[in-house]
Amino acid sequence: MKKYCFILCFSILLPLGLLSQELFQQYDKGVKLQQQGNHKAAIHVFSTIIQKNRYYYEAYVGKGESYEVLKQYDSAVYNYGEAILSHPSYHQAYYKRAYLYYTIKKDNAKALSDINNAIDINPTYYDAYLLRGNIYQSQKKMEESVKDYTKAISLNDKEWQPYYQRAISFREINNYKNAIQDFTQVIKLNPTLTTAYIERATLYQASHQYELALQDYEKLILLGEKSQEIYQEKAALQYELKLYVEALYDYTKLITEFRNRKAEYFAKRGVCYIHVNDTINAQRDFTRAISLDRSNYKVYVYRAETHIQRNRIQLAMNDYNYAIRLNPKAWDIYLSRGKLQLEKKKYEEAISDFSLAIKYNASSGEAYYYRGACKDALKDTKGACADLKKAAVLHHNEAEIRLNRYCR
Repeated sequence: MKKYCFILCFSILLPLGLLSQELFQQYDKGVKLQQQGNHKAAIHVFSTIIQKNRYYYEAYVGKGESYEVLKQYDSAVYNYGEAILSHPSYHQAYYKRAYLYYTIKKDNAKALSDINNAIDINPTYYDAYLLRGNIYQSQKKMEESVKDYTKAISLNDKEWQPYYQRAISFREINNYKNAIQDFTQVIKLNPTLTTAYIERATLYQASHQYELALQDYEKLILLGEKSQEIYQEKAALQYELKLYVEALYDYTKLITEFRNRKAEYFAKRGVCYIHVNDTINAQRDFTRAISLDRSNYKVYVYRAETHIQRNRIQLAMNDYNYAIRLNPKAWDIYLSRGKLQLEKKKYEEAISDFSLAIKYNASSGEAYYYRGACKDALKDTKGACADLKKAAVLHHNEAEIRLNRYCR
């Protein structure tokens, strides 16, 4: 009897074992076809497997992957679903369907449901936490996304992606310090990832850490990222840091090589020329900037200064007058024009300008000082001393000296 049972069991199990081996070989063939890029043939092979064993869940996933490559997303979703029905604890199938719901179907609710199932089945599923973090991030749930990216990092701290995404979430909640730290870690793990340098540089700028931002833009250029936008940001930072020689080079590059002839670039390059004592080129750039944009009063002020250096006083006066028409409340223009009037010994006109400068900026010790000088020239000692006292209170050094000397 025992011998009979053994023979019976063997006769049943042998065909099953042979079938299992055959299906495994077929599955391996399907995978190789996928690797070769022949996804239509792979789908046919996986379908044959399923016809012989409808519970072969790996074959459903294989079909889903090939349909996904062929951009037949509905079929991919269906097959991932069949894999889940065949094997409800198969967390990879939940992940793959969640990924399609998130990236292609734009259905965050379904994506979140699937990825939660994947994590419940496998609480150490690194990719699932990363994907759920992305879903939360797209929903503007930044605190939740940070938690998931942090969990992903705890599972694998050698990958740069969760640091990058967490940095984005920190940035969105204005936590620039932690965002910068995460982008720094990204750069350590992937030193050639240009987007990380761009993001960090932007955060450095927002945090007024201009030197560090400049270093990142310089590194980007070394990495071959030589776009107009990079040079534009680099030039602006150099200008802000008063690195006029370097800024002059980059603004010239923007104007000549990139042929971006914005009024702003000519104006700023003009200022750079002033600081390298090239008044003629500065004046040319200011004139070009004005021809492109006649609404920026500061450029007229800059050009007036170059006219003064070249002893073209009336041209300077014309520029000051036009600047005032553009911005009648700009106290610094009145101060500059007043100084010019003072040099020409037009004391009444100078007093009028200094008074307007004081009207629009009552904390200008310089305006009080020069108005006092005009009053002194007109023999108004009392008025001169009153202005000197006010200038001294506002910590104008020369006013304090003259006050002690002339107004005891």
